[in-house]
Amino acid sequence: MRTPLMASLLCLMMSAPARAAVPAGFAETGYSSSSLSPATGMAWAPDGSGRLFITQKNGVVRTVALKDGVLETQPGTSTLVTRTFATEPSVHTNSECGLIGIAFDPNYVVNRYVYFFVTVSPSEQRIVRYTDANGTGIARTEVITRLPTAGNNHDGGGLGFGPDGKLYWAIGDLGNGSGVDSDLTSLAAKVGRANLDGTPVNDNPFNDGVGPNNEYIWARGLRNPFTFTFQPTTGQLWVNGVGTGYEQVFVVGRRSHAGYNDYENNQPLGNDYITPVIKYRTNGSDTRSLTATGAVRSGGVTTFTTTAGHGFRKGEKLLLEGVADASFNGEFYVASANNAPGTTTFTVAQPGLPDATSGGGSAMTQTLGGSITGGVFYDATLFPPEYRGSYFFGDYNSGQLTRATLAADNSVATVDEWGTGFGANVDMSVGPDGALYTVSVTSGRVVRVTPTATAQKLVVSGLNPRVMEGGRAAFTVRLAQAPAAPMTVRVARALGGSQDLRVASNDTLVFNALNWNVPQAVVLEAMDDADTDEDTATFTVSSEGLQDEAVVATTIDNNSARLVLTALRLAVPEGGTATFDVSLSQRPTSNVTVTVASTQGDADLTVDSASTLTFTTSNWNTPRTVTLRAAQDADNVDGEATITLAIPGLDARTVQAVEVDDEPLPPSINSPPVTTAVVGVEYRHTVIARGRPAPTYSLVGTVPQGMSIDATSGLITWTPSAVGTVDVLVRATNGVPPDAELGFTLTVTAELGEPDAGTGNPDAGTSQPPPEEDSGCGCGAAPVAPLAWLALAALAARRKRSRVS
Repeated sequence: MRTPLMASLLCLMMSAPARAAVPAGFAETGYSSSSLSPATGMAWAPDGSGRLFITQKNGVVRTVALKDGVLETQPGTSTLVTRTFATEPSVHTNSECGLIGIAFDPNYVVNRYVYFFVTVSPSEQRIVRYTDANGTGIARTEVITRLPTAGNNHDGGGLGFGPDGKLYWAIGDLGNGSGVDSDLTSLAAKVGRANLDGTPVNDNPFNDGVGPNNEYIWARGLRNPFTFTFQPTTGQLWVNGVGTGYEQVFVVGRRSHAGYNDYENNQPLGNDYITPVIKYRTNGSDTRSLTATGAVRSGGVTTFTTTAGHGFRKGEKLLLEGVADASFNGEFYVASANNAPGTTTFTVAQPGLPDATSGGGSAMTQTLGGSITGGVFYDATLFPPEYRGSYFFGDYNSGQLTRATLAADNSVATVDEWGTGFGANVDMSVGPDGALYTVSVTSGRVVRVTPTATAQKLVVSGLNPRVMEGGRAAFTVRLAQAPAAPMTVRVARALGGSQDLRVASNDTLVFNALNWNVPQAVVLEAMDDADTDEDTATFTVSSEGLQDEAVVATTIDNNSARLVLTALRLAVPEGGTATFDVSLSQRPTSNVTVTVASTQGDADLTVDSASTLTFTTSNWNTPRTVTLRAAQDADNVDGEATITLAIPGLDARTVQAVEVDDEPLPPSINSPPVTTAVVGVEYRHTVIARGRPAPTYSLVGTVPQGMSIDATSGLITWTPSAVGTVDVLVRATNGVPPDAELGFTLTVTAELGEPDAGTGNPDAGTSQPPPEEDSGCGCGAAPVAPLAWLALAALAARRKRSRVS
């Protein structure tokens, strides 16, 4: 028998689709197909064919296509025409598992390779590759196997190719805390990086050969990196991380540590830790009180001071209210803020207002949602010029789309809610027509967002293509309006661009009243060369009477023989030696000589082995050993020196050598404390102290009930039960006086919404979705699983909360 709750849910699902809301000047068009549910991701084929690939949790990959400039539908309806590209033979679909990632080979125009990330069992995930044969996936190949999963949630799914032509993917903590913090043995909670054949890249930062590390690891400390994207202009990797207390967007580089599960929006500085460039409170907002004199305006810039650490990020939008001088109140974007934990000051721009001082009141962040989903950079010209380079991302819980704009230095300038009503949105992409597309998990709904009124102009999509040397890549061109007469568009390489890049086909395009809105592909090719440099060229797209558009193409170099080192930081005992190995990342075209020298720092640290190493075409991957020596001295200071290894004209890398002094050294604590905690959520903070011998740690004085510290690692753990403040005093001792102590006050605030780590609550858009406003009746033909998700989600719905401190 149906319960009232289930009846209500069914009524919601059978209701007519609600239109999404987008800013004035834009419009959305909704399409749907019951065969597209449950969707997990989307990506446009990068060959200009106008085909949109949609991955489904159950292992099916379907395509929809542009026809006459719009998505093809059944006659007279908004129901999409779909085609099956491939079906994975074995898929584990529990919770967030399933077919959850897609990426196209950087040389797809030539080799037609498409890659997918799929959970194949309760204990294994794989990356598989198909060859696109006229719209059908053939020649299934398993590229990487034995990727971890616990068969539940936080399985990751981010998949893509970097500017180096390597394959990247992301996996979360498996819902049970696997692989977090400094664990380098597991690919859980990591970004991985591989060659196109699936082998680990030799210069991955933790590649230790036969050692215990997992050689694929590129970055770490990620709770649930369900989606990521590479910024077209810079090649930087932007990772969207679903959180417990904060949704976070990271710019992830080599060795980056996002801090989970010790830190969330309070990562320390240094030691490879990174802080989010965008963040928002999970299912709520943050409010921080200002001090009595915490508003000071000078020269049009106001510095605000909060009573507790705020965690605000540059570009974040705040509501300032209640300040005694009302001229300080209003909505503003953070212009600057120190990323260090516990920071209490930030600035906003208030141009044209007189210098003044006031205080009181509060600063409150936006409420953007509670489960961040796919993001995309707008890399086309259909939208107004100010949209180029903007970063859009969705949120599964709120159904909102958010837009971030970037400053000239690529830092975040503004973050704003941009669209609402995108129910259960899971991914988005920019189409070859320049439109912004989104896809929903459960309703099979695809939404196309376009400007409502656009003057005649060239619409170019894919303004920053990357072309594999010896390969090809494409961008697309169409018109914004039907022309009164046929128009010719020409594409030519601008002066000064590399001659290794050129137009392979379609340097002249013709548009008329019938085909003006049909994207046409321009194919670029990159010639093979002998150097190891990236080549760039600008291609001008022009038509008489219209504004020119510029496409900047960059090659993916495949010639580089890079240095591969087994250590980037090496401890050398005083009076002794230490070693690391050197090899090359690939076979060189001729013999390569590597110079090794101490180039900076303590003269007690020297190279004790040969100052040159020679690699040939036959021994390039045979490790050669470099020995460093630390001379005996009388001080108790750990000296440091930079050891530089260089292939003249090709590559150079450094090793930081640290002399491990043998004289006793009293302990000193050099890590800032984490001073905030949440009721019912485990507090974790690692105290780091130097000393010789290694210090041990203890809590002294009045220790809060239930708090403990690991004597060896310095990890403090505690689950507070009530709001308030407690004083904490940590002592580090090693038998060499004086002991070191760190005292701080820990502020405990009200509990968050229910965390989803390992509970199966809504997270990352692939399990237990809430009822979406635009679900419509199409989902009646969907598998049974989404109905169960809806019921569970309603029972476990989390209320929005506002954090105040």
